Amino acid sequence: MTEMPGDIQMAGAESTAVRPTVFVTVGSMFPFDRFVKAVDDWAAGQDMEILAQIGEGAYEPRNMRWVRRLTRPEYEAAMAGADLVIAHAGVGSVVSAGEHCKPIVLLPRRHAMAEHTSDHQVETANALRGKPGILVADDETEIPVRINEAMAMTAETREAIARTADAAFIARIRSFILQAPAPGAG
Repeated sequence: MTEMPGDIQMAGAESTAVRPTVFVTVGSMFPFDRFVKAVDDWAAGQDMEILAQIGEGAYEPRNMRWVRRLTRPEYEAAMAGADLVIAHAGVGSVVSAGEHCKPIVLLPRRHAMAEHTSDHQVETANALRGKPGILVADDETEIPVRINEAMAMTAETREAIARTADAAFIARIRSFILQAPAPGAG
């Protein structure tokens, strides 16, 4: 992976062997401890390079490297260097994975669990379910299964991600998101 921030917290043994690289992100708005713990539990005993951006949650991983926040360049470097992205179902994370042609495992935040202000991430995940390179875990118990499915993707599937991640289309989505009025604005 390219240069990372100096405040990364280490968990687990280090190795110099070339291993699959996984980037985990909860986004920048809210903590998501249920997600971070599920990925950390899966990470125990994995022979992979894992970096998790965990936000301001209370849970601190024991089985993977982690940092609370990343600058935009650090985030882009982590995304570009990853073989797999594991994320909340935020549109920004999905768009970034698409821009970099990375398979992504999503776990949507749930309003009923006070993880977000609405269930729009559940709706986003359901709308993306089955698209090339996008795997959705309906709850934290499905995280290991979806990660294993993503890691087993063939070169053909990874190529399909590149074909469906049209740069112009992603740019239009990004522009639409950034220019959309805030809810209730009008």
